[in-house]
Amino acid sequence: MGHSRAYPVYRTTDEEAAYDRAKELSAGLELIEDEIWVDAVLADPERLLRVAEAVPDLAFEGSDQEEYDPWGEPEPDRFPVWAWSEEAPEDADLPFLAAAGDAPAMLGRRGRWPGPDGSVQYDGVQVVFHHDDLELDPPDRRTETHTVFLHVHKHCPPARVRELAARAGLDVLGEARTGW
Repeated sequence: MGHSRAYPVYRTTDEEAAYDRAKELSAGLELIEDEIWVDAVLADPERLLRVAEAVPDLAFEGSDQEEYDPWGEPEPDRFPVWAWSEEAPEDADLPFLAAAGDAPAMLGRRGRWPGPDGSVQYDGVQVVFHHDDLELDPPDRRTETHTVFLHVHKHCPPARVRELAARAGLDVLGEARTGW
């Protein structure tokens, strides 16, 4: 099976600009999935409840890697708590980001890039907020930057990656990372 290759194509300290660039890049995908992937690392019970209220049916996992009930009595020793879904409604993106605030968070959209190098399993766009790692790891690291990643199949030629980024006015900023 394997993983995609994720290329950083935009980095900024402006959260709205990162979100807008990710949307522009996503517009180039074909066969876009109806759901989005959301993920956040939440360090306090109040923010956890805001995220749980904003996006129904999220999964929650405490720092002990066991399921966490956001509606129960807060357990400070189990924070931070991961909140995620690979099947969040498409319109959950902005409520999710608003609820997560300045916590490390991620939005992902899968689809297929047009052309012979496209792959439904591996292609997509991911934007990471307040962190520099695709999987928000380590969870206690937080940055002021937000990065947009372009995901492709591992055999997609680098020239094609640059072409896909350029369609949205973006450039490849660095080496590929292991993606989803």
